[in-house]
Amino acid sequence: MVSIIIPTFNRGYTLSQVLDSFYRQKFVKEIIIVDDGGSDDTSAIVDEFSRKYPLIKTIYLKNEKRMGAPYARRRGLLAAKADFVLFGDDDDFLEENYTEVCLGKLKSLKADIVSGRHFIRNPGESMAAAVVRFQQGEVDLPPFDFRRFYINLEAKFTGDIELPFTHAIFLARRELLLSHDIDTFYSRGNGFREESDVQAAIYVNGGKIIMTNDTHSVHMNPSEVTSGGQRAGRFSTLFWSLYYTSYFFKKYYNPIMKMQGKSGGYPRGILIFSVLRIYQSFIRLFFILKEKITG
Repeated sequence: MVSIIIPTFNRGYTLSQVLDSFYRQKFVKEIIIVDDGGSDDTSAIVDEFSRKYPLIKTIYLKNEKRMGAPYARRRGLLAAKADFVLFGDDDDFLEENYTEVCLGKLKSLKADIVSGRHFIRNPGESMAAAVVRFQQGEVDLPPFDFRRFYINLEAKFTGDIELPFTHAIFLARRELLLSHDIDTFYSRGNGFREESDVQAAIYVNGGKIIMTNDTHSVHMNPSEVTSGGQRAGRFSTLFWSLYYTSYFFKKYYNPIMKMQGKSGGYPRGILIFSVLRIYQSFIRLFFILKEKITG
């Protein structure tokens, strides 16, 4: 059986749209919503879904003040009772077979962590239409970018692939996650890398992490998610991304590169990431805006 854990902060309006897709999953014992000190109507929305799906246990936990997503994940993990845990997000829909497929892959492939594909829907696009459009990816890129230590979520590939870490909507054994713990360092700013940390810890200790094409989680379009979470301005986002990546790279860059048979140490890795991030955040954006204005 599976415990689903969803951290949330002032996103009752998105949670109300995606929760059906979590309650309709197979093998779900309980759904744990961890409200990270929010002030909206999340509690009432959780209560509504608890009454709508009485056969699935609903647990609502609320932090007295905002503690950050990793703390919320950790609190949910400590409260979970099932053997397996699926982490969800408050602005993502799950395909109806998500837990079924991930649990099956975890067992058949002897994996430690499994996720489906993850991508962003177009504005107003239905879950079914989004999956049909996306299929097995849309862009000719490698699934994992070792320059940025980043998943190319829209990369084209078939079947199942093994990665150093996957995205935030993943399934694993509860005891395995507890044995590595969840690092609450990523508690401020945009929380960049927070969901990757425990996955990377498992990977460098011999864990097997799989992303499969056989199921999907679909992120709401950014235009539909206007508040909550850990949203920040462009300069703030850049700062926290570099800050957390530096911390993450110190822990995992060298061992992961060694396991992959690749060269390059931590200083070189963080330099390359920083240059690419600055380019993407400002220089590339400048030329795109300039082209739109002059074009």
